[in-house]
Amino acid sequence: MSSRSKQTILLVGATGKTGSSIVRALAKQSEKFYVKALVRAASLEKPIVQELKSLGVGFISGDIVEDSQATLENHLKDVDTVIITTVPFQPNQQDKLILAAKNANVKRVVPSDFGPSAPPGAMKYQDSKVVTQEFIKQHNIPYTFIQVGTWANLMFPAPHSAKDSPQIVFYGSGDVKTAYTGLERVGEFVARIISDERTLNKTVQTYDGEATLSEVWAIASKVSGENFDDYTRLSAQEVKAKIGESPLSTTIYEYVRTLFISGDNTVENAVALGALDSRVLYPDYVPLRLEDCAREFYSRFDEVKAY
Repeated sequence: MSSRSKQTILLVGATGKTGSSIVRALAKQSEKFYVKALVRAASLEKPIVQELKSLGVGFISGDIVEDSQATLENHLKDVDTVIITTVPFQPNQQDKLILAAKNANVKRVVPSDFGPSAPPGAMKYQDSKVVTQEFIKQHNIPYTFIQVGTWANLMFPAPHSAKDSPQIVFYGSGDVKTAYTGLERVGEFVARIISDERTLNKTVQTYDGEATLSEVWAIASKVSGENFDDYTRLSAQEVKAKIGESPLSTTIYEYVRTLFISGDNTVENAVALGALDSRVLYPDYVPLRLEDCAREFYSRFDEVKAY
């Protein structure tokens, strides 16, 4: 970190779910962080931008794909840490910004990841992120890679009042544990991680806990008062059959397989692959309970009904 009293953060993707979670958490610690966000000009009038500005976040109009490397280097002047949360739809989408960060002497780059732990070959989308990670290492750029498992709220079945939601499918046997982090806690973990020299040039696995899909859906029934036995169930064989049907289907169902069928996404497996255990690093962290996550998840649908 620089000699300045605050660490200056440039975040790319601040208006997305992961990005806004991180920005809000960092902005709450204004004594430690000054946060800037790089957003496309078309996004500057979004309501969330106005909300984040009210928290003291500075905004820069820019685009990591369209801007020149020289322009990106100018955006990165005096920045300590770059965090990227945009979805890398294009191969090498982050490379120009990463090289700009090196030339601007940025102290740490956190590339787009924030997903599950998976071994090579398990998920093509995850493998594309590994290509970016190797690019960073090859160019001797200081980094931290952050994995969050899955968001807790993505495991709950949608209520019957919202059956147009994609969250109405039970996958596999239901007895495979998977690691999860509450979306609202991703930012809290990131604030700790980027302030910690132990995480420099390391991968970190964050998590609030691990649970099977059967455990999650049992909690969902208890909290919501609904029975979800009528929802679609896909066996491991049916999930496997959907992989390869199309690029989108492959991305979705490789993700499903990793989380709920193959058992890749556990803390034990992440550590075996070289990740640091966030709960070992931060033993004072108080994890979210799944029951509380469920109450928050279903309360959103109650608010819509009340409206």
